[in-house]
Order: sequence, then structure tokens, then C-alpha cells
Amino acid sequence: MKWLTLFSRKSALKLTAAVVTAGFLSFLPQPAHAAIEKLDNIRVAFFINTPKYSAIKSAVTLTSTSGLDVGIRDAAAVTKTWVSLTGPATVRSSMDQFGVLMLETTNFTNAKALYSKLSVMAGDSYIISRQKQGKPSYQVFYGSYGNVNEAFSAKEQAMKDPNVAALAKTGVPVITGPFHLQAGTYETEAEAANQVNIISQAGLDADVAIQEDIMGSGKLFYSVWIGSEATEEQLGLVKQKAAQLMPNLQLQPANTASPYLLQKWDVTADTAGTSLVPHYAAGGLNVKAWIHPKQSGITVKERAGRTYRGDIELSTYNGKLAVINEVPFEQYLYGVVSSELGASWPLEALKAQAVAARTYALSLGMKYGIAHVSDTTLDQVYGIQKEFTNAIKAVDDTNGEVLVYNDALIQPVYSSNSGGVTADPSEVWGNPVPYLKSVSSPDSGAEAGRANWYNVKLSNGKTGYVNASYLKNTGTKSAAGLPLYTATEAQVNVRPAPFVDDSANAGFYKLKDKEQVEVLGEQKESNPYSWIRGPYDASFLESKLSAAGVKLQGGLKTLEISKRGPSGRVMEIKANDQVVKVQYPDAFRTLLGGLPSTRFEIVEAGSYNVGGVGINIPGSDNSGGSMYVLSGTQTAPVETDKTEIYAIGGSGTVSPLSSGGGGSNTSEKKINIGSKQILIRGTGFGHGLGMSQWGAKGFAEQGYDYRKILQTYYSGANIM
Repeated sequence: MKWLTLFSRKSALKLTAAVVTAGFLSFLPQPAHAAIEKLDNIRVAFFINTPKYSAIKSAVTLTSTSGLDVGIRDAAAVTKTWVSLTGPATVRSSMDQFGVLMLETTNFTNAKALYSKLSVMAGDSYIISRQKQGKPSYQVFYGSYGNVNEAFSAKEQAMKDPNVAALAKTGVPVITGPFHLQAGTYETEAEAANQVNIISQAGLDADVAIQEDIMGSGKLFYSVWIGSEATEEQLGLVKQKAAQLMPNLQLQPANTASPYLLQKWDVTADTAGTSLVPHYAAGGLNVKAWIHPKQSGITVKERAGRTYRGDIELSTYNGKLAVINEVPFEQYLYGVVSSELGASWPLEALKAQAVAARTYALSLGMKYGIAHVSDTTLDQVYGIQKEFTNAIKAVDDTNGEVLVYNDALIQPVYSSNSGGVTADPSEVWGNPVPYLKSVSSPDSGAEAGRANWYNVKLSNGKTGYVNASYLKNTGTKSAAGLPLYTATEAQVNVRPAPFVDDSANAGFYKLKDKEQVEVLGEQKESNPYSWIRGPYDASFLESKLSAAGVKLQGGLKTLEISKRGPSGRVMEIKANDQVVKVQYPDAFRTLLGGLPSTRFEIVEAGSYNVGGVGINIPGSDNSGGSMYVLSGTQTAPVETDKTEIYAIGGSGTVSPLSSGGGGSNTSEKKINIGSKQILIRGTGFGHGLGMSQWGAKGFAEQGYDYRKILQTYYSGANIM
């Protein structure tokens, strides 16, 4: 089967609220490239060093409940098993590169403490255990680098941390590398391991090296290698030391040109330093290590413990460890669809996702040089652990089907929720794309089942949100006519916005048991369809604008949405009457603190709609004016604290005329910030382009099949 493909300059697919990358700015339909064969296997980057995606590790932990085969992949892409582990098995694996031996100690606690400090640094860290002169010895390594200079720079940078320097003071950090001496060759691993023990007792570092007969017989042999040095000069010093300690030991340079696996023993994850995990460091010219699970999937600890189909390949790329998952393409899609959508979703929505995901992956080509995609939201998240039957069926039922426009694969971008209407490309990238149009989308299903939250006013005048399940109506009202509720337990969080996130939306007050609050209103917990963020004050907004290069004389005074696109998404914002310049419109999400979408409005403190009529509070424009109220029993107006004023509409709904309260500013007027705070209310989650996943669910529930769903979101595109 042949497919026509169109390669974009940059991927912008993200399920989460993430910024569409700048490469799409110049996206335009291109003539179709030559036909390419159907992709049988896809290569997924877990760790790699590229300009488009960089994730660095010095070693990875691989586990399978059914056992592991460990070996190499030769230049002809033939895989060869050199080690076979049965039953539940775990291995650590790395490349035999340059690194830094930060510490060698007989005290595992000290080794673990230094590892903890180094593991959060850029270079990553691991601990190797040895038996030397009858005692356990623990070596803490830092980083994996393509040359001596990089390793030296990493050492210098790490030692600038006073905690690292203090822990490493018992030893002198030294640069290590892939230069070794050979001290004998054996037919069995056991014989080689015995010689390693003898040499280690003399105080030298020795490991078993596995290699294949260079004559092409395929037979394995086991050598004993001494030292892991960064230069030939260092290797010469090791040879001198070995001659002093073991005069009869015959040494020669190790054959590091041919592929090899060095077997070490890793205790990085252990708490006592006694549970040894085999650690295989691969080396040789252009070598690739290959790890294959015997039956079930392979779990990668450093990828949040996710489990994957297929095999793992380790190599070096741009000087760093590259960890690639190679998996049958259609099986890869099982994990993508399962990770993107839920098991309860309609089959037709799942099929639409399968076709979009398949097209997307194919359209990228070899995006990362030696890998097609990553397993992150930069591309498509996937893994076995979330797979479910209907997702697999959706992939199988649409096997090989892709979306094309003018005989070329489209870039089928999609997002979680378009907020009721999909985006026009001009609102995200700033330029048109013929098969992407703004269309209505049934996205409100994302609100179903969400908790209700109350917008409450505390006794200190502050307002916030409380999950409705923690408040009980007293049946009474306050002097302002607002219903009074009490907390049903102690330590109930009052949060700035109606959702739980202890980092981005931490509680600012905790209610006591039976503490009373006034309820200003009720709404659904923020969700992919509708949400609230804030409140934000001038200093927060100024910091975000400043980070984007916006310079404001005299601080932030006014803010306004000055232009919207066809779907209502924000395309231009002015601060102090100055246009806030961004590279592309969707960047406003990041600019304003990580908003879920650009389909939002700004709610000004002191400006509300009451019964559909916009009301401005006098004095709320930073002019220093006051508010006066004339009650039914007074003969003259009295100056009043604005935080205590409420308006009652014709329906009896009470709305606060105060900062931080509910309501919405829909007049798009210029907002005078001053000392006030603002809320940002919006709909949608993601860039909003192309297919809305929640909308696909809604359409499927209305009876659309997957073809109609896709052709609704990708105008003029055909399925082939």
C-alpha cells in the first residue's frame, strides 16, 4: 500500500493546554512528495538530544514480567541476543561514554546522599557497586558525554553546588571514559566473572565484557576489562598500577571498535546497597544496544513507570544517550488512542481519533533524526497501561486509513476541547490553512458530572470558591440578603478559582468547622469546556508582560482585549493602549499565566453585568473616587465601603459590586487595573484547531460516524 505524505515544519499537536509551536506560522500546503511505503514500525523517542526535543538521561531502568533479552543491533539492523533473563527481570542500561566518577566510598549512605543531589541536575547520576579488597565499594557516576571536554565542564558545574562539593570531598572527582585494558578471554561468563573477582580483590576496577567472535561465527566470548579511562595517558597509569599489584597479569588494549556489552552491578534504586541489578553499558563503533521483552511489554522507570509495546534501542545521538522505542505502527496507535480518550467514549469518536493519530504520525516523517515521534504531548502520548478493547477495535477497524487534502497527508491537529467552536487558523498561527475552518462543536459534555462550587464571601470581605459538598445551607440570609452557609468540617480550602490544584490554585484560607460564609453564586468546577483563572493583580500581569518583552512606563494601568477572531478567540491585547506583541495569537495563553485557551474574557473588579445591564462602580478606575449610597431612610447619601455593596436584579439574583466577585465583563471596554484584581473566564482547552476530542464525543452521541466527524472538522479532506 502506498501513501502520499506532506511534511510540516513543526508539530503543534498537544492534548493539554500547551502553546502551538512557532513553526506553524509559515505552514502552507505543499505539493505532495513522492509516494512512500506504509510504515511498518514507528520509532518513538523517550530520551534524545535534538533541537526539537531534548530529554537527557545517563542510564535507564527496563523491566518485564516475562523476562528480557539483551543484545545488540548491528549495522544491517539485525538484532542479536547476548544475554537472556527469564522470569520477572530488571536491567539498567547505558552507553559506554565519558562521564564523571564523583565519589568512591565504602559508605553507601554517603553515596546515596550524593546521588540524590546529582540526580536532579542536568547530567543525571547512578551508583555502581563493586567488591574491592574484600569490601563493598560504591561508585557514584555523573552524566554521559560524547567527549572529555563536555565531561570536564559538567564536573566543574556540579562542583559549584556547595552540597555536592561537601559530599564529594572524600574523593577527587575524575573523568572516566571508554578506554579499557583486556586481562584475558574466556569461553564462559562464569570463568570471566571469577577472574574479575580476583582482580577486584587486588584493588583494581574490573568488569566482564561480552563480545562476538570477529570471524563471523556468531559465537560469544567473555573478556575481563580493567579500567574505564578518559585518555590513553590515564590508561597507561592503570597499566602501571596493575603491574605493581599483579605482576603476572597479562594486559593488552581492549578491542573497543567491535560491539560490546560491559556488565556492571547497579544499586541506584536500592536503599541498602545490597540488591544488585545488572547494568549493561554498550560500546563499539556505531553500536546500538537492543532490549526485547520476551512476551509482555517493557516498563521504563524513567518514563513515569509507563509500559510500552515493542523493543528498546539504545545508542548515542548528538553526543548523548538516545533511548528509542521501536514498535509496530498500528500497535503504537492502540496506546495513543487509549491515552487520548476514555474507555467509555463512543466507538465512532475513537475511530476518528485513530485516523487522526495515524495521519499525524505519518505526516511527521523522521522528525527527530532517528525517531519519528516522542511519547510526550509534543506529539502523542501512549503506553500499554491505558489500553482498552474499544481503542484497539477502533484502530483495527480503520487500519491504514489516513486523511488527505489535494493528494497529500494533512496535519490533523486536534485539541481536548474547543469550547463550543473550533479555532480559525488565523487565531492560532496567524495564517490560513484550507482544510481548517471554524465550526460549531458540541463540547459541553466535559462539564457533565463535574462538582458544583460556591463563590463565597468570607467575614473578612475576601471572596473565593469552595466545593459545594463542604457547605450546608442554614436557611437564613445575611443583612445583604445573601444566603448563609456553614462549613460541614474543619480545614476546608477556599481557593481563588473553582478547581483543585495545590500549586497553581492553592487555598488561601481554611474554613473552621461550622464557620459561616455568604454565597454569591454557584458554578461548575473548572473543566475542559468552561474555566476560571485568577484573580490576578497588576504586579502579576506586569511580570508576565515583562517576561514577554513588553515594557510599560509607570507600570500596568489599563488592559483591554482589542481584537477577536472568527471564533471569538483573542487575537490582540493592549496594555496601556500599547499592542502586546506576540509571535502568534495562541501565545497569549502562555503570556497570561498558562490559560487553557484563548477563548476568554477579562472580568474587571468593579464592573459587572446585573440583569444584563453593565454597571461601573464609581471610584473603581484608580481615580481615587468614592461610592455613596442613599438608603430608604436616609436624606443624604453616605460614603460606603464598596466591598459591602450588592445589587439585586429583577429575578432576585444578588451580585456583588466588588473586587474578586462573580459576574462577567462582556463590554470589551478598556479595564483600569489600578490596585484591583481581575478574573479570566473562558471556554475550551488547547489551541482549538481541527478536531475537538470532546466535540467528537458529542457528535458521535448525536449519531455521526467517524467519517462525518472527521470531515466536519477537516473541511474538504478525504479519507483514503
